[in-house]
Amino acid sequence: MKLLDLFSGIGGFHKGFEKAGFEFDWVGFSDIDKYASAVYKYRYPDAKELGDITSIRPERDLPDNIDILCGGFPCQAFSVAGRRKGFEDTRGTLFFEIARILRHFRDTEKPIPHFVLENVKGLLSHDNGRTFAIIYRVLTDIGYTVECQLLNTRWVLPQNRERIYIVGHFGTGSGCKVFPIGESGQVSYNRNTEVASTLQHPGHSGGNYKGMNMIDTGLKQVKAVLTLDRKEKRQNGRRMKEDGEPMFTLNAQDQHGVLVKEATKKGYAEAKVGDSINLSVPNSKTRRGRVGKGEAQTLDTGMQQYTIDKTAIRRLTPVECMRLQGFPDDWNEKGIMDGKVVDMSDTQRYKQAGNAVSVPIVSMVAERIKDGK
Repeated sequence: MKLLDLFSGIGGFHKGFEKAGFEFDWVGFSDIDKYASAVYKYRYPDAKELGDITSIRPERDLPDNIDILCGGFPCQAFSVAGRRKGFEDTRGTLFFEIARILRHFRDTEKPIPHFVLENVKGLLSHDNGRTFAIIYRVLTDIGYTVECQLLNTRWVLPQNRERIYIVGHFGTGSGCKVFPIGESGQVSYNRNTEVASTLQHPGHSGGNYKGMNMIDTGLKQVKAVLTLDRKEKRQNGRRMKEDGEPMFTLNAQDQHGVLVKEATKKGYAEAKVGDSINLSVPNSKTRRGRVGKGEAQTLDTGMQQYTIDKTAIRRLTPVECMRLQGFPDDWNEKGIMDGKVVDMSDTQRYKQAGNAVSVPIVSMVAERIKDGK
C-alpha cells in the first residue's frame, strides 16, 4: 500500500495507521517545518520527503497510484486563536492543494480510494458554516462520498482535544462507513490510572523540570490557598494574606491545590494534584476554563500548560506532551538534519506536540477504514 502524508508534522497519521495494522511499501510526506520533517525522517528513514505541498507535481513526484491520503491541513485560519480568517488567510487556501492532488488522480483514472483529513472544531462553524460547506462541495464534486465527526482525544487519553475528522471514500457505492465512532462525551480509559501514568517523567526529575513554586511563576493568576473555609486559620505556622497572595509553597501536608483566576461569576477555579492549568494569555479578562480536572486541556504550540505535583506547580514536560498525544515517550527527541542525527530542542518538541494529531484517534479511524475495505 502507498500513503501520501500531507502536512505530516512528526508522523501522527502514519503512526496511527500503523497501529491499525496498515503496512506501506511507499510513503511520501510533505511539511514546511524543517524540524518536524527531521523527526519524520528519523522515525521513517525510507519515506520520501516532498517538501512544500504547493510544489508537489503528482506526475513527477508521486507514484501512479496512492491508497491513502491523509493530512491535518493548517487550522490557524479557522481557529479562534488564528482570528478565523478562513480562506482569506493563505493557510486556509492550502485545502485546495489537497483537492488539486485528489483531482489529478481522479483525472488519470486512478482515484485515491480513501482520504482522512483533520482540523479544529471551529472549521464547522466558521463563516456560519459556509467554509465547511465549500470544503464538502469541493470533495463531493471530485467524486467522493464524504463523512465527518467531531472526535475528542479525551475518549482515549487524558487530554480534552476536540477535532473534526473528515473521511472520503471514492464513489457513491463504496459501502465503507467510518462514523459514528463512540458516543459524545464517552471516556473509555481509566482516568485515575491514565493520568497517573501520563504525568510522570522518568529522567526529568531535575534541571529544567525542577518544580516551581507559585511565586516563581510570576503570574498573579495563580494563587496558593489553604482551604476555602480556613483562609484565616493558621496551618503549619503560616497564614494567607487577605488579598490571596501566597505566603508559602505547597507541601505534602497541604491536601488541596491552588486557585486560578478566570472570568467566571465565581472568579476562580480550584486546581488540585493531577489537574492541568492553562496559563496562556495571562492578562486576559475573558479567559475561562483554565483548569482541566484530571486531564490536560488541548495542547497547543506555545505549551503554557502546567500541572500540580505534591509540592509545586510545574510545566508539563515534552515527554508528558507526547504521552498526551499517544506517541512513545521519546518519539520527537531526535531528528535527521543535513544527514546527521540531532537533538530536538524543548521549544520544538512542545510546538510539535501542539501541532500533532492524536495517534489513538487516527488509529480508531484507520481501523474502521480497514474493516470496510
